[in-house]
Amino acid sequence: MQGNIVVFGADGYIGWPLALHLGQLSDHKVVLVDNFVTRTLVRSVKSDSLIPIRSMHRRIEAYRKLTGKDNLEFIPADARDPLMVDKIISEYKPSAIVHLAQQRSAPFSMIDQEHAIYTQLANITTNMNIIYSMIRHVPDSHLLKMGTMGEYGTPGIKITEGEVEINVEGRKSRLMFPRTGQSWYHLSKVFDTFNVLLANRVYAIRATDVMQGVVYGTRTDEIVDDALATRFDFDSIWGTVINKYVVQAVLFKKLLIYGKGKQKRGFLSLYDSIKCLTLLLENPPELGKYRVVNQLDEIYDTLALAEKVSSIAEEYGINVRLETVKNPRVEAEEHFYDVEHKILPSLGFSRSKNMDEVIREIFETVIANRARAESMKHLVYPTVYWQNARQITSSNFPLPREVLNILSPREIEIADMELEAEQFNIFSDAKRSNHN
Repeated sequence: MQGNIVVFGADGYIGWPLALHLGQLSDHKVVLVDNFVTRTLVRSVKSDSLIPIRSMHRRIEAYRKLTGKDNLEFIPADARDPLMVDKIISEYKPSAIVHLAQQRSAPFSMIDQEHAIYTQLANITTNMNIIYSMIRHVPDSHLLKMGTMGEYGTPGIKITEGEVEINVEGRKSRLMFPRTGQSWYHLSKVFDTFNVLLANRVYAIRATDVMQGVVYGTRTDEIVDDALATRFDFDSIWGTVINKYVVQAVLFKKLLIYGKGKQKRGFLSLYDSIKCLTLLLENPPELGKYRVVNQLDEIYDTLALAEKVSSIAEEYGINVRLETVKNPRVEAEEHFYDVEHKILPSLGFSRSKNMDEVIREIFETVIANRARAESMKHLVYPTVYWQNARQITSSNFPLPREVLNILSPREIEIADMELEAEQFNIFSDAKRSNHN
């Protein structure tokens, strides 16, 4: 990779380890941009990262000490602010832009009308700001945008990687594979996909649109110190299924199966998410090309995953039972699911670790942070039922007013420091309580 890289959403579960990895691969500058709003949104549903997260300043300081490199630079900025986005891209002239700066939770988007509107406005706005600044200042750059396999829904046919051929009354055409997102969040990502596609057609931008599967895990090769940890969510709104299962096993010795547990999804570890994104940055499409990549490694239904987690739990002396609960989502309980994913293997992708190894790592992390998990265990059961979420404002989880306005750099810096201090105080109190 040549030239600077800007990572929008660099405080996130994937953004931070990706920034760490890119920093160690290159001597060029990796510019980290975030407004820490995910931390605020997670806390608004009374949850928090299981792993305490240091401020960005402390994280980058730890990176410098451990690697001897000084090429990570953080800019506190809100990607909804077109002037800040424009300033960053015009100043650093990145050869690649990674766009991860969005509200990423489907259940969060289904809490109420306010959360739905916030999700769609925030996600579409950040995407459009980046696209336009790229067109103005670095039209030859490579946009790597994070989408989701959830954009496709469960169409009942094999999901192609890119276009699909259709035949209507004897006439054939190739079109974008149909998108049938099943939450307001997934629809916001569908809008992003078509906006990037239009920018490619009109302005000939170079773009990779990543349809990513469900990511699990707590570590990557670069996370070698607690000060470099990435966040880990396990509640029913922000957590992903494997991460949630391990916490449920440790806390309750049971796993919550939504409905029949036959809903299938594509999965990949955090190690492999970082590996795939790096491969795509190292191998950009030609100038003027729009590339769709289905980023996943294995396909499982949630019941099969529960059985796998249950088996590994026995290695830690935990005997787990399965508990069926009402599915809070509106989705097909059983469905055909097959996905084409050829591009990443053609670029040299191979699995870093098998799923069992990574699940063991998750168990070790959860057990080490059990006291903190105990303090939030009431959040494990579903709290948002999509068919019931019809109100304008939820009384259980009101949307924080502060996230409705664009945050200034100073507000972002203060939030980073305050959240770090409060998070580590909570951790210390929980640890003392568990010891007593």
